[in-house]
Amino acid sequence: MIKRILCQLMIGVLVLGTAPLQAESVEDKFAQISPNQTPGQGEFVHGQGYGKILIRVLMFGSVPQQGVHYVPEGTDLLFSILYAGGYTDASKLNGITIRRRGQKDLIEVDLKDAMEDGEKIPRLQDGDIVSVPYNWRRDIATISIITGFMTAMTGFTLSLIALSK
Repeated sequence: MIKRILCQLMIGVLVLGTAPLQAESVEDKFAQISPNQTPGQGEFVHGQGYGKILIRVLMFGSVPQQGVHYVPEGTDLLFSILYAGGYTDASKLNGITIRRRGQKDLIEVDLKDAMEDGEKIPRLQDGDIVSVPYNWRRDIATISIITGFMTAMTGFTLSLIALSK
């Protein structure tokens, strides 16, 4: 009976193969990434092979590569944004929020001011959720220019119609 169960188990493993390795938390503190693991949709691995433990950070908002980023332990906020594709003129670097596990309040970081003043940039921890806000003023300026152009063109078209009658 035991030989039959073991035989069926071995056949099942040979037929089905092994399941792909997934990134898992070790003692709910750090992430272990297998060298053979390929990241899934929305997952990005950075700094693998440098001999550092990787931590999970969720990046979203005004960054090109939103999703779960595995970054080396000790990575600060600026480098995590750079790992996520950097920032553009659509990104607002003041007012970045970090949701940290075990803390009730959000951590708000004015990254632009910190870089200009030479202040210390906070380091991220495993499980942090980073939100980079959009620069809505830039979009409002663009919309204002387009709206002004459309208004001028509409007025010009209406005056041509009035003159042609």
